[in-house]
Amino acid sequence: MQRLVLNAFCVWLGCAGIAAAADPFAPIQEREQQFRQQKQLDELRRDQQMNQLKQQQDITRMQQQIDNLRNQPNDLRNDPRATTLQPSDVDRMQLDLNRLQNEQQLKRLQTDQRIQQLEKQPASVRRDQQTQNLTRQQQIERLQQRQKLDDIEEDLRQLRQK
Repeated sequence: MQRLVLNAFCVWLGCAGIAAAADPFAPIQEREQQFRQQKQLDELRRDQQMNQLKQQQDITRMQQQIDNLRNQPNDLRNDPRATTLQPSDVDRMQLDLNRLQNEQQLKRLQTDQRIQQLEKQPASVRRDQQTQNLTRQQQIERLQQRQKLDDIEEDLRQLRQK
């Protein structure tokens, strides 16, 4: 009896294996998964490029404001109501902006490297999860960088009011 059950189980297991191997849709499903994961990576790369362009525009705008402050006419220095703008204040803003640019460039390089690593991995659930984690991490980093840029912009507004 046990031998019969064992033989039946072996036959069932063999049939299940053959059925799984003979699934005509398996290659299609695998290709669909690969296509979907490649599309996710392409969207991530495109999103990163768009964000990089926006960051460059913001940095350029901030740099112009710093340059305007640096080249502010000396007429304000003769006005007793106005407090004079110290060059060290403008230099500090420039350093903050440079630091932010360097940080953004480092983050871009790290993200490019991670995307390349993900592309080398075979399509899998793990790769999909890593791509989603990278996307979330990108969003968090962008918010942090946006906050730093907003802080620099606020400092510039306060300096212009001096």
